[in-house]
Amino acid sequence: MKVRERMPVAVRLVEVLTLVTLLGILTGFSIFIVIAQRLVFLLLLLLTPLTFVIHCLLSISEKILVGSLTGLLSVTNNVGGHNVD
Repeated sequence: MKVRERMPVAVRLVEVLTLVTLLGILTGFSIFIVIAQRLVFLLLLLLTPLTFVIHCLLSISEKILVGSLTGLLSVTNNVGGHNVD
Protein backbone atom coordinates (compact mmCIF):
# COMPACT_ATOMS: atom_id res chain seq x y z
CA MET A 1 0.00 0.00 0.00
CA LYS A 2 1.14 3.44 -0.78
CA VAL A 3 1.04 6.33 1.65
CA ARG A 4 -1.66 8.06 -0.38
CA GLU A 5 -3.95 5.04 -0.08
CA ARG A 6 -3.51 4.91 3.70
CA MET A 7 -4.15 8.63 4.21
CA PRO A 8 -7.98 8.57 3.75
CA VAL A 9 -8.20 5.72 6.26
CA ALA A 10 -6.17 7.70 8.80
CA VAL A 11 -8.30 10.80 8.21
CA ARG A 12 -11.48 8.77 8.72
CA LEU A 13 -10.03 7.24 11.87
CA VAL A 14 -9.19 10.69 13.26
CA GLU A 15 -12.72 11.90 12.38
CA VAL A 16 -14.30 8.92 14.13
CA LEU A 17 -12.10 9.35 17.20
CA THR A 18 -12.95 13.07 17.33
CA LEU A 19 -16.67 12.33 17.11
CA VAL A 20 -16.43 9.65 19.79
CA THR A 21 -14.53 12.07 22.03
CA LEU A 22 -17.10 14.81 21.50
CA LEU A 23 -19.95 12.40 22.18
CA GLY A 24 -18.20 11.29 25.37
CA ILE A 25 -17.76 14.89 26.52
CA LEU A 26 -21.42 15.70 25.76
CA THR A 27 -22.57 12.54 27.54
CA GLY A 28 -20.52 13.41 30.62
CA PHE A 29 -21.84 16.95 30.60
CA SER A 30 -25.42 15.68 30.25
CA ILE A 31 -24.96 13.28 33.15
CA PHE A 32 -23.57 16.11 35.28
CA ILE A 33 -26.59 18.31 34.43
CA VAL A 34 -29.06 15.54 35.29
CA ILE A 35 -27.34 14.81 38.61
CA ALA A 36 -27.26 18.52 39.48
CA GLN A 37 -30.96 18.85 38.62
CA ARG A 38 -31.86 15.89 40.81
CA LEU A 39 -29.76 17.25 43.69
CA VAL A 40 -31.45 20.66 43.46
CA PHE A 41 -34.87 18.96 43.41
CA LEU A 42 -33.95 16.86 46.44
CA LEU A 43 -32.60 19.91 48.26
CA LEU A 44 -35.80 21.86 47.60
CA LEU A 45 -37.87 18.85 48.59
CA LEU A 46 -36.06 18.71 51.94
CA LEU A 47 -36.00 22.47 52.50
CA THR A 48 -39.73 23.04 51.98
CA PRO A 49 -40.89 21.28 55.19
CA LEU A 50 -37.99 22.86 57.05
CA THR A 51 -39.14 26.34 56.03
CA PHE A 52 -42.65 25.60 57.30
CA VAL A 53 -41.25 24.44 60.65
CA ILE A 54 -39.05 27.55 60.91
CA HIS A 55 -42.02 29.75 60.00
CA CYS A 56 -44.13 28.16 62.76
CA LEU A 57 -41.33 28.55 65.31
CA LEU A 58 -40.83 32.20 64.36
CA SER A 59 -44.57 32.89 64.57
CA ILE A 60 -44.78 31.31 68.02
CA SER A 61 -41.73 33.21 69.25
CA GLU A 62 -43.21 36.43 67.85
CA LYS A 63 -46.45 35.88 69.77
CA ILE A 64 -44.51 35.12 72.96
CA LEU A 65 -42.32 38.23 72.59
CA VAL A 66 -45.26 40.53 71.79
CA GLY A 67 -47.19 39.11 74.73
CA SER A 68 -44.26 39.59 77.10
CA LEU A 69 -43.66 43.15 75.85
CA THR A 70 -47.34 43.98 76.31
CA GLY A 71 -47.26 42.54 79.83
CA LEU A 72 -44.07 44.46 80.64
CA LEU A 73 -45.65 47.65 79.35
CA SER A 74 -48.73 47.16 81.52
CA VAL A 75 -46.54 46.44 84.56
CA THR A 76 -44.49 49.57 83.84
CA ASN A 77 -47.64 51.65 83.51
CA ASN A 78 -49.08 50.26 86.76
CA VAL A 79 -45.87 50.84 88.70
CA GLY A 80 -45.48 54.34 87.30
CA GLY A 81 -49.08 55.24 88.09
CA HIS A 82 -50.03 55.97 84.48
CA ASN A 83 -53.05 53.86 83.66
CA VAL A 84 -53.71 54.18 79.96
CA ASP A 85 -56.76 52.09 79.03
